[in-house]
Amino acid sequence: MLTTIIVSPRERFSSLPHSLRSLFKTISPDQPVIVVEGATPPDIREELNEINEARPFEHIAFPYPVTPNQARNIGSDRATTDYIVFSDNDIEYEEGWLEALERTAISENADAVGPLIFIGPASPRKVHHAGGVLVGKHEDDGLKLVEKHRLMNAEWPDVADDIDALAPITNEVCEFHCAMVRREFLNSVDKLDERLVTREQMDFALQAKSTGACVRFSRKSHVTYRSFDPIDRLDDLHYFLFRWSDEYVVASLDAFEGNWQIKAERDRVRYGWTRKHRRRAVASYHRGWSRILGASVTGRLFLAYEERKARERFEDMLSFAPGPAQSSKRSTFAASGLFTSKAPTAE
Repeated sequence: MLTTIIVSPRERFSSLPHSLRSLFKTISPDQPVIVVEGATPPDIREELNEINEARPFEHIAFPYPVTPNQARNIGSDRATTDYIVFSDNDIEYEEGWLEALERTAISENADAVGPLIFIGPASPRKVHHAGGVLVGKHEDDGLKLVEKHRLMNAEWPDVADDIDALAPITNEVCEFHCAMVRREFLNSVDKLDERLVTREQMDFALQAKSTGACVRFSRKSHVTYRSFDPIDRLDDLHYFLFRWSDEYVVASLDAFEGNWQIKAERDRVRYGWTRKHRRRAVASYHRGWSRILGASVTGRLFLAYEERKARERFEDMLSFAPGPAQSSKRSTFAASGLFTSKAPTAE
């Protein structure tokens, strides 16, 4: 076997059984799969055990929540194949997705390959990521780094016929929703930084860029990130808020900026995306109030209360969890030399 698939937590518990069933429909019965999860509710653990009996996989379960990069590191330490696929627990897979990634990896001698990722469910289908680039802007107070997804939010019927031209195979960013990585390259750059719950794909992209790694995009590999599924369970909501907590996001931004001596889009990430993401989750769960008050008002109204309950839910569990691992091979690495544009000069 060329590849081991490692499934890690994303932002809810209940998405995992559906995602695994989709995965197993599209891969061979002997394909190595490692599922890493933590603090999963008993009924979902029982469902996972039933799936495991029907289609065996290596199941690593912890009594405390694990972050995505912690789960990826745990799984990659167990893998022995040439390539690893990191995949979130809310991905839906299409036939041939893995074979397409492997073909691209072999033909391009690639160190990392990203698939075409849709976001949904949506009709018509919408593209989330078709490869991407890092844009470094030299400003007076330092380098500012921005990530650009190709074709983000484009409707698939509008771009499908021109995908070869619109999304070249060259690539700089692989989204960790689903990404193939050469295990030898991953080992050479040390572990994924477990302090990161956001910007982790950019951190990996900078590792690849700084070492001259070959990163590619596979147009024929199709998966869907099921971001739009409503939240129906309170334990899902609380894990969602815990995983995207402001505390974790700020610590992640601090670590990312410290790793590379750059500026991230802090305000956009902290307030323009993750806070809105948490509010949308709250409004999705409190759908009755959302119908009365509107989703925006409901999200703002219930967010602080639900965040407090989420902290209470996981606080005791975290006392047993190990601290996050940090890669020593990119500590205080200056990324400014990777981008050639200069800061504008004053007139």
